[in-house]
Amino acid sequence: MKRLEMLKTMGIATIVVTSGIGLLSSCENKTAKTVAAVPEKQPEKSEREKLIVNRQENTFADPENPTKFELKHTPEITFGEADKNGFTQIFITVGSDGIIHPTKNEHWIDFMKVFVNNKEIQNIEFTNGVIRGYNSCYAPLKNTDKVKVIIGCNIHGIWQSEVEFV
Repeated sequence: MKRLEMLKTMGIATIVVTSGIGLLSSCENKTAKTVAAVPEKQPEKSEREKLIVNRQENTFADPENPTKFELKHTPEITFGEADKNGFTQIFITVGSDGIIHPTKNEHWIDFMKVFVNNKEIQNIEFTNGVIRGYNSCYAPLKNTDKVKVIIGCNIHGIWQSEVEFV
């Protein structure tokens, strides 16, 4: 009888040990999968990058009746005289109809890109609170060339305007 009891006990122990190994193996696989799924740590953002919170592209809700808010974010493009080498001065002010975009440490124009006929000719990154969204550059322009300016407001997103040089 003792022998039968001993065999039963060994049988139960074998089942328990085998099950335990299976559970342990299963846990190890799940752990391995979980560890592999952990994303890499992203580099820390600079203070400036933390303040840039909106990259949505915007347009006028009603182009015939723009709001002061929309005008404040629209690049105004005007032209000066051409120099002796045929380069025309392009003036850009962020804000239209005398409504100029503010410049504060926490709210500013953070970049400006200038294009002629969809070719980027200038890309400027502005420091917050130090400089207004204004630019002047020279480019060789011909009649009907299209000058486009895209700006980024750190809070209110991306705005643009385009004019034809005549």
